Amino acid sequence: MEKDLVADFDAKREVYNSFAKTVSDLLERLLLAKKTSYHSISFRCKARDSLERKVDAKQRYNALEEITDLAGARIITHFSDDVDVVASMVESEFKIDRANSIDKRASLDPDRFGYLSLHYVVSLKREREKLQEYSAFKGMKIEIQIRSILQHTWAEIEHDIGYKSSVEVPRATRRKFSRMAGLLELADQEFVSIRSELQKYEKSVKLEILKNPEKVALDKITYLDFICSDEKCVSMDSEIASACNFKFFEEPKNVAKQLDGLLFFGLRTIEQLKKSLIENEREIMRRAADVTAQLDTSDKPRFVSRGISIFYLSHVLAANSKDPEVIEAFFAARGIGGTKFKEYLLQFAR
Repeated sequence: MEKDLVADFDAKREVYNSFAKTVSDLLERLLLAKKTSYHSISFRCKARDSLERKVDAKQRYNALEEITDLAGARIITHFSDDVDVVASMVESEFKIDRANSIDKRASLDPDRFGYLSLHYVVSLKREREKLQEYSAFKGMKIEIQIRSILQHTWAEIEHDIGYKSSVEVPRATRRKFSRMAGLLELADQEFVSIRSELQKYEKSVKLEILKNPEKVALDKITYLDFICSDEKCVSMDSEIASACNFKFFEEPKNVAKQLDGLLFFGLRTIEQLKKSLIENEREIMRRAADVTAQLDTSDKPRFVSRGISIFYLSHVLAANSKDPEVIEAFFAARGIGGTKFKEYLLQFAR
C-alpha cells in the first residue's frame, strides 16, 4: 500500500505543486483586496521522502486523498493579532476541513515551551471550483499555516536545533527554552501594543499641532503630517515642482535623513520648522531657481518627495552659516556632499 500511495503521488506531484502555487497566488490577491498587511506568503509541495516517512509511520492511509498536507501554503504576518485577521479571511473564502484543522496556539500546554501556529486544512469552495482556472483542483485539500514573524522565528530555530518536544530536550536546557519562548511571546504582545500606540498618536497629532505647535516635536508622523497639510509648505512645494518639472512620489522617501538635517540646525518642533520655512522662503525659492537652471525641464518629470521646500531649507541654513566646517558637518548628518556643492553653498549666502 505504501508503494502504491507514493507512486500515485509521483504521478500527481505536479498537480499538487500547481495547486499550492495557485492557492498561494489567490491568498495574495485576497489579502491585497482586503488591504490586509502581511510579511510573506510561501507555498510548497510535500517532499517524496517526507511522504514515505509519514505513510510508513502512520500505517492508516488507504488513498492519497486522505493525506491533507500534500500541498501547503504559509502566511507570515507582522503582528500576532493579524493571525486572527488572516484566519477570518481564510474562513470566509475557503471550505474548512474542521476535523483536520487545529489552532495549535490554543493547544499549547502551560508547562511546555514553544510557539505553535494556526493550521487550516481547506479546499476550494464550489463556486470557485466551477471556474476554469480552478477546475483541475476540484476536491483537493491544502494545509494553510498562519503565524507571526516571531512565531515563525521560533519554529525555524526549534526545527534547526532538532527538538520538537520538550521531552526530547535535556533537563538543563529545558528552562532556557521556556524562558526564550516567554520572551518571544512578550515581544509579540509588545509589538502589537507599540503599533496601537502609534496609531493613536497619528490620529491625535493633527489636533495637537493646531493647539500646541510649539510643543509638538518633529518625528516621522508629525513631519509627514506637516508636509501634506501645512499651507505654506504645500504651496512652496507646488511652486518648486512646477518650475523644476518635478513630480512627487506617493510615499515620501528618506524621511530620517530629512529629520537629521533639520535637527542639525536645532529645528525640533513643528512651530520652529514652520517659522524657519517662512523666514527663509525667499532663499529657498532662489535655491530652487538654481536647481531649475541646471536641469533640462523639457525632459520627463523627475520624481522627488514632498517636502522638497524643506530639503532646500536645510541647504539654505547650511549656506547661512558661512562656515565650511559647519557645512561639512551638515553633509555628514544629511548624507550629502561634495567639494563643488560646498563651494556653491559658501557662495550662495554672499
